[in-house]
Amino acid sequence: MDKYSDQEEGIRFQARENKSALLCGILAVALAVFISVMRMMHPAARGGGALLYIPLAGIILGGAAFFLLYFNRRICVDEMNICYVNMFRKKKQFTLDEIGYCQMGTQYSAHHLVVYDLTGKVLCKLDFETCDMAEFYQYLVDNSVRIERGSRRTRGESSFAAVLDAVGKEVSVCEEEIGRRSEQIYSEAVQILLEWENRNRQFEAEWEAGFAEYTAQDLTGRKRLWEYTSSIERPADTLPQSYECILEAYLKRGGEYVVSDRGREVAVMLPCFSKTRSYRIGEKTRIRQTDTEVLKEWLTMQLRALTKDLPRHRYHTESLVLRHPLTKTAGVQTGERTDA
Repeated sequence: MDKYSDQEEGIRFQARENKSALLCGILAVALAVFISVMRMMHPAARGGGALLYIPLAGIILGGAAFFLLYFNRRICVDEMNICYVNMFRKKKQFTLDEIGYCQMGTQYSAHHLVVYDLTGKVLCKLDFETCDMAEFYQYLVDNSVRIERGSRRTRGESSFAAVLDAVGKEVSVCEEEIGRRSEQIYSEAVQILLEWENRNRQFEAEWEAGFAEYTAQDLTGRKRLWEYTSSIERPADTLPQSYECILEAYLKRGGEYVVSDRGREVAVMLPCFSKTRSYRIGEKTRIRQTDTEVLKEWLTMQLRALTKDLPRHRYHTESLVLRHPLTKTAGVQTGERTDA
């Protein structure tokens, strides 16, 4: 389905069980077959009866359960209508208006998103590893469903939950607001970069930072970051479909760009604005802004990791020419752009 399809096509998608369930089922059946074959080939070996067949039956039943999960369990969305199908193909149908709230990372469901109705009864549970889970989560966020985060964190769910948290904190903006908001983001990001330079004078390096604006088609293919070109013409009266605005920062030393021994430029990328399909009922597209505090947290984490990596690896400098402009502001402009 085209992410920018006509509104008449509506919002229709499904989130289904991850392929890891299918893999676990295949491995369980393979193990059961292996044990059975070895038993037939060596009937005089020790062990047998309940000591062998009860665990073997458990393995087979476990494999069958994984197959049922993979082929049956899913949640289907058709505009406001939602249908949850469990592993035994039992369906539960409800509408968007019947959802009261959702919880994730709770004491009893650390790896689940739990959907409740208006009376507090559970409508369904979805694993974080469910395929297209992020799409369903975006659907809930765009339609202003209240999502609560539990206090429990586990090692397995922390990274994906952080992504969902970032999605939940996104702000919807109009084209005219991007310029003002991007100036604020640029100012705060540059301050963090300058503080890093002052704390790490031993590297004798500085940052070149600014906004790069692309369409999704510009970012296809395997290229080095500085090689990407932008197809967005300026000045423009409106933003194109699949608009992507990224705050990029390149580490430089002596006027040249710092490059790793693998030929990759040392750079930081922060996705700030994007024009994407909206999952809100009646809305076709939406311009999303990543939360400013989330951006600052991401930038701080990347700089902290870079501080540790720079002394451990070999780097050199290259005289590169960026193939896309870096600017201090983004969005619709009525006049000339100011280079960063």
